[in-house]
Amino acid sequence: MTNNQNDFRRMPAWAFWAIGALSVTGCATGSDGPRESGSLLTGTRIGDAVSRSERSTGSSDASLAPSQQPTATQDRSNEITVPSVARTGEGGGEVLGGPEDRPVPESQTVDAVVPALAIPQFIDVVFGNMLGVPYVTGPGVAARTELVQLRSSGRMNSDDFVELVSLSLESYGLRVFAEDGVYQIVTDESLAAKMPRFIKSRSRADIPEELRPVVQFVELDAVAANEMESILRQAFPDKQALKIETNSRLNVLTLTGLPKDLDAAIAIIDQLDELAYAGSTAERFSPVFWSATQLAQEVTSLLEAEGWQASTNKAQQKPILIMPVEYSNDLFVFSRSPAGLARARFWLSELDRPTRRGNEPQVYVYDVENVDAELLSQVVARVMTGQVPASQAQMPETPSPGADISRATLSQPTGISSANGSIVVNRLSNQIVFTGTPTQYEAIQPLLRRMDRPPAEVMIEVTIAEITLTDDTQFGVEFFINNLGGNDLQAVIGNEGLGLGSVGTSIGVVTGNVEAALNFFAKNNLVNVLSTPRLTARSGGTAQIQVGQDVPIITSQRATDTQSTNNGTDILQSVDYRSTGILLSIEPIVFGNNRVDLAITQEVSTAVQTTTSQIASPTISNRSVTTQLSLEDGATAILGGLIQETTTRDETGAPILKDIPWVGNLFRNTTLSKNRTELIVLITAYVVRDGNEKRAFTDELVGRFNLTTSNPGNMDTYLGTDLRQ
Repeated sequence: MTNNQNDFRRMPAWAFWAIGALSVTGCATGSDGPRESGSLLTGTRIGDAVSRSERSTGSSDASLAPSQQPTATQDRSNEITVPSVARTGEGGGEVLGGPEDRPVPESQTVDAVVPALAIPQFIDVVFGNMLGVPYVTGPGVAARTELVQLRSSGRMNSDDFVELVSLSLESYGLRVFAEDGVYQIVTDESLAAKMPRFIKSRSRADIPEELRPVVQFVELDAVAANEMESILRQAFPDKQALKIETNSRLNVLTLTGLPKDLDAAIAIIDQLDELAYAGSTAERFSPVFWSATQLAQEVTSLLEAEGWQASTNKAQQKPILIMPVEYSNDLFVFSRSPAGLARARFWLSELDRPTRRGNEPQVYVYDVENVDAELLSQVVARVMTGQVPASQAQMPETPSPGADISRATLSQPTGISSANGSIVVNRLSNQIVFTGTPTQYEAIQPLLRRMDRPPAEVMIEVTIAEITLTDDTQFGVEFFINNLGGNDLQAVIGNEGLGLGSVGTSIGVVTGNVEAALNFFAKNNLVNVLSTPRLTARSGGTAQIQVGQDVPIITSQRATDTQSTNNGTDILQSVDYRSTGILLSIEPIVFGNNRVDLAITQEVSTAVQTTTSQIASPTISNRSVTTQLSLEDGATAILGGLIQETTTRDETGAPILKDIPWVGNLFRNTTLSKNRTELIVLITAYVVRDGNEKRAFTDELVGRFNLTTSNPGNMDTYLGTDLRQ
C-alpha cells in the first residue's frame, strides 16, 4: 500500500493551485434571534430567505482561477424554517468501518470546490488538505489518471462530506473505509464491474473539458431525494448519460455526467425543488382576547366565505395558510398575495376585541420587551389610580458592580389594586400581569404598547485637550472659537468678552466642524490631546469612564493602646483611595425633537509630592468642571477656562561659587519662567434610535481606528470630525 506522502509527491506542480479553491471553516452554529412580539409585526419575505444556496451548473470550472471558483455559501440566519419532506431509506456512499475507526478531521464543516484533478491528486486534496486526516491508498490507485471534478452545494458536515466523496469515488470503482483512525482508499472489484463501459471515455487528460464527467452534489430542500431521482430518470432514461446516486438520510443527490447533461438536470431540480410557500410573505399576530387556535379557525371561515382559499392545515397548501402556535398563543399567516394577507390582517384585527356577551374579570399577561416592567407599571398605576403605590414610589436603584442580588428579591412580585383593575409585576421575567375586565385591559393596552419602546441612546464623543497659552493665545477658548472661521456660534455662557482679566469657566456651542482648529493647534505644537473617550449611554442612564490610578491617601492617624515589641507605640492609620487621572461622567436625556440634555462632570487630576506639609499623603492637583448642557443632535459644546500656571525657577552658574551666600549672586544666573495651560473639553452628542444607526457608528469608529493604527499621521483628521459624514 502507498501512503499519502508518496501520493503527494506524484502530484504535479500545477495541481497545487487547487488548494486555493478550498475553504475549510470551523464549526458554525446557527441560532434564531430573539422573537419579535407585539400585536402585528412587519411581514418577512420568504422568497429569497428560504431559497437554497445557488447551485453551480455543469459548466467548466476547471479553467477558472482559484479566486474565481464558484462558492455556495449563504447566510441563513434570518430564514423561516418550513417543515421538510420525510426522508426514508439509505443510499450509497457509506464509509465502511465504525465511527470509532474514523479519524477526527481538523474542522467540523467543509465548503469546497475542487477543479478537475486526477484521482490520486483528488484524494490527496480532499483527505490530506481539506479534512487533514491520515489516509493510505491501495495498489493501483496512485496510477489512475482519470479526472474528477467536484462541486459542493453549500456547507456541510465533514462526516457527511466524506460519505459524498466516497459516493463519487464508487463510480470509479474505489471504496473508502476507515480502520484504526486511518482512511483507506482501495479498488473494489465488485464496484468496478458495475462501472459503465463508456462515458465518452474515462476522462483522460487529453479529453476536452466539455467531454469530462463532473461529479455534482445537490442538497434538496423540499423534495425527497428518491422522488427527485424518479423525475430525473424520466428526463434522462439513458443511465450512461447521467448517473444518479441518492443519499436519503442527507436528502442529497450525487450526479455524474457531462457538463451539458448536468446543466439540464440542475435546471429541472431548480424548477421542482421549491418550498410550498416560497415567494410568499409571513406575518405574526399575537391575539389578546382569543386563543390562537379559535381565532385561526374563525378567520379562515370568514376568508373562505369571501371566496379566498385559506386553510389552517399546512398539508393542503392553499394560497393563504393561518398556522396557530398554542405554546406562545401566536398566529402566523403565510400568503403569496399581498391582498390576501391584508384581508387576513383585517379580520384578525376586527375579531381580536373584547367579547360583548360579558365583561367578567380575566387575567392578561403583557410581556414587556424594551423597558423595565417595574417602571412601566408606575406609569400605568398613575393613570389608573392617580398616584404611585408606596411600594413603587422610589425609582429602583441600579445595583453596583459586584453587589449580591438575591434571586428571591428579583422574583418577589410587586403590584397595585384599584377599581380599574390590578397590576402585578414579575421582575424575574419582566412581565406585567393585569387582572380586570376586557374593557379595562383594552383601555390600557395602547398605553402599554406606546410606552414599551426602546429608549433612545446617545453616543457621546469627548476630546480633552490641553492648550499652551502664549502671547497670541491669551485664552484658549477664545482663540479656538476665533479659528473656527465660518462656524455659527450659537451660545456663550459666562463672560462674553474673554479678554485679559476674565475669569471662570466659559462654554461655547458650535454646530460646525471643529477639526480645523484642532489641527491648527496640533501642527503648531500648542495642543496636547489628553484623551478622546467615546461613550454610549441610554437616555436617563449614566456613562462613566476613568483613565488613571487610585492613589492611597491617609485620612486619619491615632496611637493604639498597645505597645510594639521595641517599646514603641503602634500607629493606626485609615487609608482611602482617591481616583486620579481623566474622569468623565455624563448623564444624557433625549427628547422627542432629538435635543439632548447632558449633565457632565469632568476632572483631570494628578498626584504630586507634598511639599507644604509633613503628611505622607500626596497632593492632588485637580482641574474639574460640572455643568449641564442642552445640545442639538450632532452639535459640539466647548468647555474651557480651566487655566493652570506653573512657575519654574532655574539657576545656572559656577560650581560652588554660585552657592556662597550674598556673594553667590555674582556667579550665578537665575531664570524665572511661567508656563500657562488651559484645559478645554469638546463634547459632541449623537442620538442613536435604532440598531442600524448603532451599527453605522460602530463601523465608522472601527474604520477610523484601523486607519489611525495603520498610519499614526492620520491622528489629526481622526480628532473632532463629525461621525455622520
